[in-house]
Amino acid sequence: MGLVCRDRRLLLIRQGSIMAGLVVDTAPTQEPVTLQEVKEYLRVDDATDERVVRPFIETARRFCEEHTGRALMTQTLTLFLDAFEDIDDPLWEGMRTGPYLNYYKNYVVLPRAPVVSVSHIKTYDDADTATTLAASKYYLDSAREPARVVMRNGETFPSALRVANAIEIKYVTGYTSAYNIPEPIKLGIMQHIAYLYEHRGDMYDAKLPYPPMLRSLYAPYVIHRGLGSSSLMALG
Repeated sequence: MGLVCRDRRLLLIRQGSIMAGLVVDTAPTQEPVTLQEVKEYLRVDDATDERVVRPFIETARRFCEEHTGRALMTQTLTLFLDAFEDIDDPLWEGMRTGPYLNYYKNYVVLPRAPVVSVSHIKTYDDADTATTLAASKYYLDSAREPARVVMRNGETFPSALRVANAIEIKYVTGYTSAYNIPEPIKLGIMQHIAYLYEHRGDMYDAKLPYPPMLRSLYAPYVIHRGLGSSSLMALG
């Protein structure tokens, strides 16, 4: 679910007994498709229609990000993780989905690929004292999707942490340019915008809130998060 908090978008993700919060600290300054590109695609010239179309661009981009688990344009996110109870069976790792601190406390999965860099990692103890982990203690594994922050050999996340929002990870993610976004994703966004525009007067009567082709266009780019995982928003 999504909440607005101090002009920052907060996504709460529940995985079993695990709760994580993902805050958009710096939103994208550009969209994956321009207003002019959309107008040409829709064959729209009227200024009134332009005002109608503009919010559909952000709507379609956010829908795509939620479904695929990707950040389409550069943005800064902060991930908050609760402290987790120790699990006796490490095989549970293969069943988890979403962002989490793994059983051995040596890596954290980061939502929203592609992750560009990690700004900082902070931990909080029961006295609410923040400790910034030295960058030499961890590294970013961006070769896989979703990316991970991995502790170096001999390093682990502290164990004596407060229950809620125990770990804070701030990082930059997203494609650095619209030219780097796969064309099927941009086509899907265009088709979604066209669908919203076509059904702008009867949107609630439409059978689907998106064009049927989105399933096949986005499918190759959905980031799966382990056994039994699925995208944040299923296209069913």
